[in-house]
Amino acid sequence: MCLFATFLAFTGAQAAALDELHVGGREIRDSHGRQVLLRGVNVTALTDQYQVDPDLPTVVPLRDRDYRRMEVLGFNVIRLAVNWSKLEPERGQINSHYIDRIRKVVDKAAGHGIYTVIDMHNGGWGKYVATPPGEKCPGDLRESHGWLGAPEWATFLDGESTCHDDKTNKRTPAVKAAWDNFWNNHRRLVWADGRGIQDHLVWVWGVLGRAFAHDPAVAGYDLLNEADPGNTRRDQQAFTGAFDASAIDAIRSSEAQVGGFSHMVLFEPNLTWSQNGLASHSPAPGFSDDPNLVFAPHLYGRDVHTTTRALKLVRRDLKKQERRVAHRARSYGAALWIGEWSFSIFDESALKKLRVHIEIQDSNQLGSAWWQWKVACGAPQRYEGLKPKSQFPVVGNLNPTKCPSGKRIQRPKGWKAIVARAYPRASPGTLKQLSAHGSRISLEGESRCDAAVRANDPQACRLEVWIPKKKHDPRGRPHIDGRHLRDLLVRRVAGGWLATADVTRGYSLSAD
Repeated sequence: MCLFATFLAFTGAQAAALDELHVGGREIRDSHGRQVLLRGVNVTALTDQYQVDPDLPTVVPLRDRDYRRMEVLGFNVIRLAVNWSKLEPERGQINSHYIDRIRKVVDKAAGHGIYTVIDMHNGGWGKYVATPPGEKCPGDLRESHGWLGAPEWATFLDGESTCHDDKTNKRTPAVKAAWDNFWNNHRRLVWADGRGIQDHLVWVWGVLGRAFAHDPAVAGYDLLNEADPGNTRRDQQAFTGAFDASAIDAIRSSEAQVGGFSHMVLFEPNLTWSQNGLASHSPAPGFSDDPNLVFAPHLYGRDVHTTTRALKLVRRDLKKQERRVAHRARSYGAALWIGEWSFSIFDESALKKLRVHIEIQDSNQLGSAWWQWKVACGAPQRYEGLKPKSQFPVVGNLNPTKCPSGKRIQRPKGWKAIVARAYPRASPGTLKQLSAHGSRISLEGESRCDAAVRANDPQACRLEVWIPKKKHDPRGRPHIDGRHLRDLLVRRVAGGWLATADVTRGYSLSAD
């Protein structure tokens, strides 16, 4: 049926106070019990990365216009990468200034209606795994630069080689040794407190849990990005589960000490799960009895850094990976959220692959965060080794940049309709069906909304759907059909429209 909708123009800041989020029924939900889809982007502006070229910065700072542009794209979450090397630059000493910088991003994002997931980001262990100056690599091996993640004081390489070939890249023998020492909680005899390096990262999580214990704009904490198994592959299930459980306990203890609320905790399989087995490379079910957990793997279909895999193979891999991670999430009793996904702009089939990806996401009602917002020309992934000369003239994907000038160039045609597609931000009950592309959307949900539920909490029955403006008709109001929708209201917001309606029982909505 065609619904009569009230349309309102809306100007000024659209963000109301963000609601506390939690996991309920294996979905992310707000305090009204509505299912929430978190759709957004990874942000690396606060990371501490190895600098190959001293003349080029490694990150692009976030500016006010960035938050506005994210809002225009309909994003309601950022996965904010932070680094242990900045949080605890000296053993046992917290960098409060860095926490203030994190808080500033959280607050600014919240002002645009955007949640923040604080992500303890690691890639290649850290900055301090580079080949020492003047050291020559044997044979066909090449010198390595550093990456990002752990502080220097926690980096123990055991004399292993820092040189790499085409396959090792971030996973040199030295990097694997550093991870081995982390998993084994390496302790130095001179450390009187008796804490190992892993104990220190657990402690840092307790500090963060205390700092943001009362902040509903922090959607949750991602414990450790793409942890490397090092040489401990057979024991990874136990190692990963032990660290994750300890970090969760530290966060919960800190929240309780200051009277905060329980934030969602996100945890991941390790870096090599897709090749070496998900069950053996993620915590065992039951590793934690915390009810507020989100399993947050990265879904790339083995194609993030390549441009040559055939579309049918990428489709096969993505569908297989989704089935595996969904099954694993159910075994934990956790919600499922895709922490990273993207494709290369140099892939001629990228748009088709992106369409496959969103079909998989939407058909399974999944939230996700695109990798990534902006990349600096001085980021280490642009360089092969220690020489400050790069063969890569363009970095980034959603906001591609020409290097070394840093000039922004046009994103690939059709990508905006994929990344910034319509979606339900809050759905009463549970979503049963979802498909979307650009401003087109179709959804179905099942709720328990009746007069009693509505009287107790009217917001519990309120559906909220974000719809982007049409490219060729930016003033055109969306045409909405639906079933069991009452008091439909469509108001103009940054980048498009927000449709809200009071639902009853089984409901549906479609817009074009």
